[in-house]
Order: sequence, then structure tokens, then C-alpha cells
Amino acid sequence: MSDAVTQGGTGMPVNTSRTEQPQVQTPRSGRLGVNAAFLQEIKEDNRHLKDLWDRLLPLLSHPETSLNHWGEIIAALAELRDQLAIHFSLEEAYGYFDDAVDVAPHLSVEAESLKGQHSGLFAQIRDLADQFAEVDLQRDGQVDKVLRKFQAFQAEFQSHEESELKLILNSFDDDIGVGD
Repeated sequence: MSDAVTQGGTGMPVNTSRTEQPQVQTPRSGRLGVNAAFLQEIKEDNRHLKDLWDRLLPLLSHPETSLNHWGEIIAALAELRDQLAIHFSLEEAYGYFDDAVDVAPHLSVEAESLKGQHSGLFAQIRDLADQFAEVDLQRDGQVDKVLRKFQAFQAEFQSHEESELKLILNSFDDDIGVGD
């Protein structure tokens, strides 16, 4: 990633070679409008993340399975780390948090909290990828220990993603007047 810089002090790379950065747009009406290019990029990112999770989770489901696929797991975790860097950077760089809050200002505390979780989640997956690569497969307990850490990370990441989705849906609900 020679053409990458980091986003917002998170240490996560942001590709700066793009000439156009699609984004969520908030028209003068205060309604939330979504740029199609932004949606396409997020959609591709989410598809890649889902494919990574679908590949990783079965390999990490049981210690014996994991031992038989350790090299593949290490490579997939490095790929997941890199993809999460892109994922978090997309969310922050294209400002959907900010624009959702412009439409529904009462969601700002939640949006800032979720945005603030990105650097911690990224640090966790970065450290996990390193820990998996350093495991001595002959030492008792090391595999189980990193598998438990991964399961905790996965649960925390899943909860984070669900909270982000709820935030976006709540901002759309406010935008279109659900419950009026």
C-alpha cells in the first residue's frame, strides 16, 4: 500500500489515489440522499467481508479443525485485518455517520460512540492476526486461547455492525417520518 495514508489517526489505510470520493449527500431539504457510487463501494466491501467471514468461521469452529488449517487461517486473518481497515475507512471517509446525524441530530452521541469503536476493533484484529501467526501449535492451550480471543472479537464486531445498522435505520426512520 505505497499510496496509502491513515485515516483519522486510527492507523487504518485510506487509498488516496481516487479522484472522486462518492459520499452520502444531505440535500438542502434535510433529507438523507445516498450517492449510488458510495453504495456500490460499500456493497462490494460488505460482500468481501461476508466472504471472508464465511471462509474463516468454519475453520475456527473447533480446535482440531483449526489445527488442520492453521496456515489458511493465518492468511485469512491477515486478509480480514486488511479488509476491516478498508471497511472502517470507507465508513469514516464517506461520512455516513455525519450525514445521518445531520438528518437526525439526536443520534450524534451514538454515532460518535460507534465511530470511536473503529480504532479499537481494528487494533484487536491486528493483534489477533499477529497472535495467530505466533502460536506454537505444540504448546498446550495456545490454540484454545487464541480461538477464544477470536470468538470474543467476532461477537464484539457483530454487535458493532448491528448497532451501526440500527443507527442508519433510525436516521432513515426520522427522515421519512416513520411513526407519524
